[in-house]
Amino acid sequence: MKQGVWYLDSELVDRHMAAEPFDEDTLATYQKMFNLSREELNEVIAVLAMAEQEAVGSMGDDTPMPVPSQTIRSPFDYFRQQFAQVINPPIDSLRERIVMSLQTNIGRESSLFNIGPQHANHVIMNSPILSQRKLRQLLGYSMFADSHAFIDLILPKELPLPEALEKICAQAEQAVADDKLILILSDRYLKEELLPVHALLATGAVHHHLVALGLRCAVNIIVATGVARDPHHFACLIGYGATAVYPYLAYQCLQDFARQGAISRQQQLGRSYRRGIRKGLFKIMSKMGISSVSSYRGAQLFEIVDLHDEVVDRGFRGTVSRIQGAKFADLHDDQQGLARSAWDPCQPLKQGGFLKYVHGGEYHCFNPDVIATLQAAVRSGDFDRYQEYAKLVN
Repeated sequence: MKQGVWYLDSELVDRHMAAEPFDEDTLATYQKMFNLSREELNEVIAVLAMAEQEAVGSMGDDTPMPVPSQTIRSPFDYFRQQFAQVINPPIDSLRERIVMSLQTNIGRESSLFNIGPQHANHVIMNSPILSQRKLRQLLGYSMFADSHAFIDLILPKELPLPEALEKICAQAEQAVADDKLILILSDRYLKEELLPVHALLATGAVHHHLVALGLRCAVNIIVATGVARDPHHFACLIGYGATAVYPYLAYQCLQDFARQGAISRQQQLGRSYRRGIRKGLFKIMSKMGISSVSSYRGAQLFEIVDLHDEVVDRGFRGTVSRIQGAKFADLHDDQQGLARSAWDPCQPLKQGGFLKYVHGGEYHCFNPDVIATLQAAVRSGDFDRYQEYAKLVN
């Protein structure tokens, strides 16, 4: 253990949130391409960094499922977290934190039937959420500089999603054959003529492909992506095979907040954001009575709503999906729609409207028109007013 185990260096003050900050136009392009709204910036990312925990909501979810929605929704919205059943009680993630752990090991998994010193050749991290400093240490010359493979998720626009996933899986298989220990799935380098494959689809496809070949234990999958922002996103990526996640776009947004002076405690924003994500992951794991993130990784503890079997079988095999819906072509069309907006400098960043009602945003069951007509009908007793209310509801 003393000879084999490595730990990453840490700083008392985290100054490496984003060593290469985007300019305003580049940041706006990335935000639009990865479907980030002003609402999500202010109500999700900023709150995680300031309060070190998720934002508190009260009204419940009165928005439509992703397929009937009139807006482009994230593939993460198709996934619903499962809860513990009677025989498997949940954990109290606040009072029983001592039995919970997000410790993540980077290294090759060896056979339990042949225990030897090679089992200890691991880098141990306290969390699967990477900072820029920790990612650079992992890929540095003293660690895995020669034993990692970069797999670009940015591929030609005309390439159908199934073929794009096949290409990514083939690259992953070749990397394992070349004795690489880390696969970096990255959508970091956007180009106007190319289109990113969503990180969740790519992670699930690569994970299942390597499992089918019996090669999954030989590598670690690190996802460097702009799509992961809140704890649910990280839980989905880890639940479908990611060893660790580097959310570079969230850090870039926090860097921009600090530059504008919109948030105080500028030097600690990245660290506070990661603490908020870790608290959210503990909460999600505790729902299923799981105490260690290594037990959650690859467990697929979700139910899918509104994804067609052709997508589920390709990237999320084994997950329950009772209601059919979006196919590969639909997901590809969504990405193309986001790309048209992203590369048009005249298109502003969307306001959002998913968490709170915004005129022209996501539809809400309990929108102001419904409430106003219901109150008017009740107060007046006018049947015509009630018909107007019923029409709006239906």
